[in-house]
Amino acid sequence: MTLLSFACSLLGDNFTAIAFAAFLAASLTLVGAIMDITALKKAHTELERSELRYRHLFSRMPIAFRQLDASKLVALFRRLRADGVKDLGPYFDSHPEFLRTCMDALSFQEANERAIQMFGGGVDGHVGRSMAETWKERPDTFRRAMESRYRGETNFEEETRMVTWDGRLVDVLFTTARVGPINDLEVSLVGTIDISQRVRAQQKLQQVQAEFAHAARVSMLGELTASIAHEVNQPLAAIATNGAAGLRWLNRPTPDIVEIRKTIENIVVDTKRAANIVARVHGMASRRAPEQASLAFDEIICEALLFLRHEMESRSVTILHQPDPTAPQVFGDRTQLQQVIVNLAINAVQAMTQARHDDRRIVISTVTLDATTLCCTVEDNGPGIAAEHLERLFDSFFTTKDSGMGMGLPICRSIVEAHGGRIGAEGHGADGGARFWFTLPIIVPADALRCDLHADT
Repeated sequence: MTLLSFACSLLGDNFTAIAFAAFLAASLTLVGAIMDITALKKAHTELERSELRYRHLFSRMPIAFRQLDASKLVALFRRLRADGVKDLGPYFDSHPEFLRTCMDALSFQEANERAIQMFGGGVDGHVGRSMAETWKERPDTFRRAMESRYRGETNFEEETRMVTWDGRLVDVLFTTARVGPINDLEVSLVGTIDISQRVRAQQKLQQVQAEFAHAARVSMLGELTASIAHEVNQPLAAIATNGAAGLRWLNRPTPDIVEIRKTIENIVVDTKRAANIVARVHGMASRRAPEQASLAFDEIICEALLFLRHEMESRSVTILHQPDPTAPQVFGDRTQLQQVIVNLAINAVQAMTQARHDDRRIVISTVTLDATTLCCTVEDNGPGIAAEHLERLFDSFFTTKDSGMGMGLPICRSIVEAHGGRIGAEGHGADGGARFWFTLPIIVPADALRCDLHADT
């Protein structure tokens, strides 16, 4: 029996089957909708997998990762941009307290296992704390990182020092990478690599190089003993001559006070000259820490040539100094830079002597290459340098001389590079002999630097 016939039998003739069916259809109408969520579920699954991969990488990477809450820093930077601040560097200069504000705006959230090991202990007591304590040893690095972030750069990296959670100082390579819109990153991920062992190895290497440099100075002074004795003997002989003359003027029946005064003044001058020579020798031989100072480099050359004068005369070598009167000053250690000049000059003398050249000549010149670089060249007219030896000249213990140790040129390179310069050689210069050159950075006046900074903003 159908629903229609059943309704007719129940209600009789008062309702037709058609009317009831219509009524029933109107009363029991259902509205449904079907939505395909397969793509949504797949996207959600992929998001969970991606998050899981990130968690695994974050926790198990051998690099110390720390996750920071940067929401307050983002808000600070947005306000600065709204106020028209385009460069954070000058803003830091005029608002030095803002650097600490930025440190406090970054708070610690989470660390992986390697970071917990490096920074010493658990993280529970440090969640939510600012980064000010971490950067108290090197706030300059933090400032450069903030300036980099404000400029919108995608990464920043620098070797620096950090304070650990248990108060230790650690040498690290600090790096941060930023992906996406810089202003919207409210979570910052920073990585640190412990480079303490590498730094200690570099310090040990520098110490060894300093020991070699000292040994080379002492050895060089031994070779220049005749020159040193000659230098000291000259003022001593003058002192003796003036002293005898003064006694003669004094022993006259009527002492000549004017002449006596002149001889005493000459004695004082020669005494100071002798003392200066001894002081130079002592400075070259002493084992002291480098003393960086503002120096006129051509004066350093002149002082170094005083050590070499008798040596050059005894070996019939003419040495010519061509200074640059307009050269700005450089920043460095006087004794070390003198050692570079003396080493290169002695190297040239030995090469010319070994080749039995009769006309021996060395030209030392300085020239300002540009606003930031001074160049010094030491050129001789000896046999030059064979092409196959050029690449090995500055290697330790490599020498082309019969009795050489192979340490003079490596020490020169070490000193020049420690001063921020470069050193090189050419097998044959303008006079046919070897040509050595090295550069040193010129001191840029602070007011000029400020002008350049303002010009870039």
